[in-house]
Amino acid sequence: MPLKISIVTPAFNQGGFLEDTIRSVLTQHYPNLEYVIIDGGSTDGSLDVLKRYADKLTYCVSEPDGGHAAALNKGFARTTGDIMAWINSDDMYLPWTFQVVSEVFDAFPSVSWISGFNAWWSSSGFLTRAERTPKGIHDYLRGNYGWIQQESVFWRRSLWDAAGGHIDEKMRLMVDGELWSRFFL
Repeated sequence: MPLKISIVTPAFNQGGFLEDTIRSVLTQHYPNLEYVIIDGGSTDGSLDVLKRYADKLTYCVSEPDGGHAAALNKGFARTTGDIMAWINSDDMYLPWTFQVVSEVFDAFPSVSWISGFNAWWSSSGFLTRAERTPKGIHDYLRGNYGWIQQESVFWRRSLWDAAGGHIDEKMRLMVDGELWSRFFL
């Protein structure tokens, strides 16, 4: 059985994009997937989308929460996978993403986290740009924090646990950058 991949999608009033995000996860047809969606109580039609996919999700809830970081923490608390990631409700994965991620982590047991190309999508769901933006600990130490986009990052649960096993809910913005900093440390 391939490594279990756990994906969390935090969502709030993203009904126009949410279905494309969900489909980009589910159409991977990855055989060992946990997919959790935490919606903050959307009022824009997101609930209709969530209902259509409810039977294909590991867990889904729509209720007011404390924001982006709180939704991520709530979602990750529901997962058990070896590999973890989150994708925001207006982002998408390319069709081969989970297979490649699984192969990399399986082939390189000492690798704790990876980042792929950053991708930008049009409102119609078309890939408009992909860009390699390699970053490492040396970039961070020099203050070059820019753009390790969360939808391109996957990590081992052991790293998550070693870095505190949470998203910092005091952060309003850059919850991903704060987590990456703890991963580097």
